[in-house]
Amino acid sequence: MKQEVNRIAMGSVDIYMQEFTGSAVSDIPADTVLETDENLIGRTKDGGEITYTTNYYNVKSDDGKAARNEMTDDSATFSFGLITWNGDTITKLVPTATATVTGTKRRTLIGGVANRNDKLYIIRAVHKDAEKGDVRYTMLGKNVNGFAAAYKPGQETTITPNITAEPFDDGRLIILDEESAVGIALSAHTLTVAENATASLSATTAPTGQTVTWASLDTDNATVSNGTVTGVSAGTAVITASITVSGTTYTDRCVVTVTDGE
Repeated sequence: MKQEVNRIAMGSVDIYMQEFTGSAVSDIPADTVLETDENLIGRTKDGGEITYTTNYYNVKSDDGKAARNEMTDDSATFSFGLITWNGDTITKLVPTATATVTGTKRRTLIGGVANRNDKLYIIRAVHKDAEKGDVRYTMLGKNVNGFAAAYKPGQETTITPNITAEPFDDGRLIILDEESAVGIALSAHTLTVAENATASLSATTAPTGQTVTWASLDTDNATVSNGTVTGVSAGTAVITASITVSGTTYTDRCVVTVTDGE
């Protein structure tokens, strides 16, 4: 039996959990519904890690001349350390936990197989990155390994659950959504301007406030300065707008048609 493991390092993340009664990927709530203060169970210390494991069985012919690997199963887990949490967090992480509040006191009861609730949760881990874009990992699961609460002198108190993924109805275990927060987009990608006339282009950058470099690849037909395009002679010109972030240049372009001014 051969086992292969792929680990996805996550960095710092916010963890959201919500009881889930659906079964399909399409049943996943919108980000604004799932990522609320009510569903935020905590923020991580030392980040978190998703582990995706596949198991293969190696089949060989009797004479050893033919062989192939057959995938037998796969699994995924999500482990993390929470630096912010409370009794309500425990009720989502531990299937035998219940919490009640009387006045200013919250009491959480933990344990007893007969007290398990067998609830399934949707877990969302959000890694915020204003420069490169947010990353979201979504999975279904239960915390099957209990939890450890560490109280150490001079250190923050953390709990360390380990979530085992349950498959969606199509067998998927992990959903990864990435946002591209770096780039540039022009207000138009085609433009018409007459000779000796002007037209305006604007550029939206992410992150915002980036310095935009404008250029015309066909200055005999049109020029550009800070987004103002000037028709020179009939024909076409390609206008580019670029930004450079962390050493990488991102460019958008507009094809300008210059018409005869007569």
